[in-house]
Amino acid sequence: MGISEISTWILSILASFDDEYGVVGLGAAFPTTKIVLGVVFAISFIICRVILWPLFSYYIIKDSRLAFKVKSEKLEGRKFAIIVILTICAALTLLQAVWLVQIIVQGRDEIMALLEKS
Repeated sequence: MGISEISTWILSILASFDDEYGVVGLGAAFPTTKIVLGVVFAISFIICRVILWPLFSYYIIKDSRLAFKVKSEKLEGRKFAIIVILTICAALTLLQAVWLVQIIVQGRDEIMALLEKS
């Protein structure tokens, strides 16, 4: 589901502002930009991966179940592929939840660090 990569694109730009993984000093030079990108990333992650991902996954599961109910010759050679797709979809859905928790924890830490500086 390529739409989920919108948040990845924003995260890639945000990573440039990290001293360890990006350009050293960029975050310090442009702190407001780093904060805005962090907020935009969090919002895009919630929209693309917390709201849209489960919705699209639901339709993939629904369509797959329908395909298994219909006894079609076309399905015979594709059963394994559909099972693999459903398994990967389930695993990635679980990862979305793990990543959401990480974003919440990291966001909280960033906010606390900003409040301590003020």
